[in-house]
Amino acid sequence: MTPEERAALTADGDRYYLVNYKGIGTIADPAFSQMEVIHSVSPIGSVLEIGCTTGFRLDKAQRAFGAQCAGLEASDSAVAEGAEKYPQIDIRQGIAPQDLNQWSGSKFDVVVVGHLLYLLPRSVLFEFAAQVDSLLADNGHLIVVDFVYHRNTVAPYAHQDSLLLYKGDPSGPWSWNPQYFLVHRDVYPLRGEAASQREPNQWQSIDVLRKLSESQAYENVNSPKSVHKLEGS
Repeated sequence: MTPEERAALTADGDRYYLVNYKGIGTIADPAFSQMEVIHSVSPIGSVLEIGCTTGFRLDKAQRAFGAQCAGLEASDSAVAEGAEKYPQIDIRQGIAPQDLNQWSGSKFDVVVVGHLLYLLPRSVLFEFAAQVDSLLADNGHLIVVDFVYHRNTVAPYAHQDSLLLYKGDPSGPWSWNPQYFLVHRDVYPLRGEAASQREPNQWQSIDVLRKLSESQAYENVNSPKSVHKLEGS
């Protein structure tokens, strides 16, 4: 990732925080609703959220599940507010994928990718997917919040000239891997007005993927060894 892209992502994190300030933590939270479903069948002991704004969702997860929670957020302003409101949550300022190495060696039951894939430069997409995979425990769950579209598209990003806006299958960076399978997808319009509801490129999704262990994901096919008998032996 170039220094220009990193600076642009940080600036957009601050823009998102300011524009959406009144709604942060106060509106419906389908990602947390999915955590509640997960916890009912597979207790959640730890959560990492990438793109966590103030950490409001992590605070809810800690109070509801008793989970150890950590988050990475691009916006300095959001991190500062989170440190004041939720001092018990480990919220750090940074840009994925590079700054995810702060949790290298850790494993989380749930990793949330919070509405950031659409701006992630494609040059670091594989690195990002690998970092997320390394931090998610076997039999854990990945929750991806992002735009969803029936084909892969790219367009100029109106808020930052040095960034592009990508839409497609938000689970794609992981779902190709046999260790990941989609267990839930909820698609809904970004806004409530009728025009947005009719236009597919304004839809977003909450995807939940379960990560299998390698032994669960791959069938072990052991063919009996052929016994060749040489004539005349």
